[in-house]
Amino acid sequence: MIKLFKVFGGRTEFKELRKNYAELQHTVNILISGMEEKKLYKGNPYETYGLMVRALSKKYSGTADWGNQITKNILDVRAAFTIGQGIKPAMKDKAKTREMDFIKQFIEFNNLDEEKPQDWAKEAEIEGKFLCRLFVNQDKKQIEARYIPWTAHEYKIETEEDDYEKYTKAAYKVSKTGKDIILEPHEFVYKKFGGRTHKVNETPPKTGLILRQVEDLDKALWDWRKINHLFSAPTPYFKCETVEQAQKLNDLLKKINWKIGKLLVTTATFSLAGFSGQGIDNLEKEIITLAKIISGATGVPVHFLGLPDLMSNRAVADNLMELLYASTSKERHIWIGAYEEIFQKVLTMATEKLNGGYDPMAIGAEIPFVTAQKMTELVEVWLPIYTSGAISLEFFLSKIPGLDIEEEKKRGEQSPLLEKVKKKEKKEEEKEE
Repeated sequence: MIKLFKVFGGRTEFKELRKNYAELQHTVNILISGMEEKKLYKGNPYETYGLMVRALSKKYSGTADWGNQITKNILDVRAAFTIGQGIKPAMKDKAKTREMDFIKQFIEFNNLDEEKPQDWAKEAEIEGKFLCRLFVNQDKKQIEARYIPWTAHEYKIETEEDDYEKYTKAAYKVSKTGKDIILEPHEFVYKKFGGRTHKVNETPPKTGLILRQVEDLDKALWDWRKINHLFSAPTPYFKCETVEQAQKLNDLLKKINWKIGKLLVTTATFSLAGFSGQGIDNLEKEIITLAKIISGATGVPVHFLGLPDLMSNRAVADNLMELLYASTSKERHIWIGAYEEIFQKVLTMATEKLNGGYDPMAIGAEIPFVTAQKMTELVEVWLPIYTSGAISLEFFLSKIPGLDIEEEKKRGEQSPLLEKVKKKEKKEEEKEE
């Protein structure tokens, strides 16, 4: 002990060292405890973009442990409301008919007038981003468009050093062969649907942020089913005074193979034992709460999640549909920008590789979408203004989603709508005369 004092310079220094050691040990214990707590208890099990997207992919494919059906419903509904009635090219200059004809042929050639826009929208809901590769088909004299999934190729988008909005390259390896593919800016279109503006490759999808709630909802439904399976049938209960009476009654029941519904005369007190129900009530509240959280985060109404009884009336259901339309508004505008960029690069590529001589800025894109609110607006706002003569027929027709004014004009006398308008205008002229 004397030697120890000499090493540390006396008792005072030894006490100070022991105090510092105790504080250090306490700090280490706190850190270890925090690490263990985080390991055992955390709110988000999907802390990286890759984990999130692969979990969504497995759930949509139906191969995950939990949340498959719920996730598929959410993604399909959001994709349907985002794209609506599909993509429609729009002429920015009425004189550019050649460009419109080529884009219509491009749309038909790539099946963009069929199911593909819905499919692309669904993939973007899973990955939170969209990469489309464009290349020339010399045999067909057309441009082909191919969706490139991050889940399969893990592509990386590169930008200029001082400008994250200018994409300079899209690079990936072909998953089957390992071949390196590098796309130049004119060969691809890339759009982000989630994440921070400057992080071009990290795009967490909207549904990916509530994966734990989706899984918990599925687990709660499964727990409810298991409880019902175990306790839905009540158990006959006989209370006897002595062990001997209980044994005799048990032997008798086995002998006659007694079941509920048969006559039974006994001195024992008979009752049916069942589940009290308190746990079921808590489970039901959890299911409803989780459904509300998921609905609020994704915009998908609760009746699409299998809970139509939460709709108090039709007005509430209509308002929720408007909420779904509003919650997909951002994605819809991004898709409009994506297709406009596709049309521009397609026309540019056709000019350079197919000698088309097209104006790349001639064609825009629209996503027609009809909601109850939109129809109410047409009837209560624009129709009275038109009938008063304040706006033209062409302007009124432009407010009808999905209506091609030029095509309607070409039909001429065959158009019932224009025919009625002309008759009405003729009657008004006759009255004035």
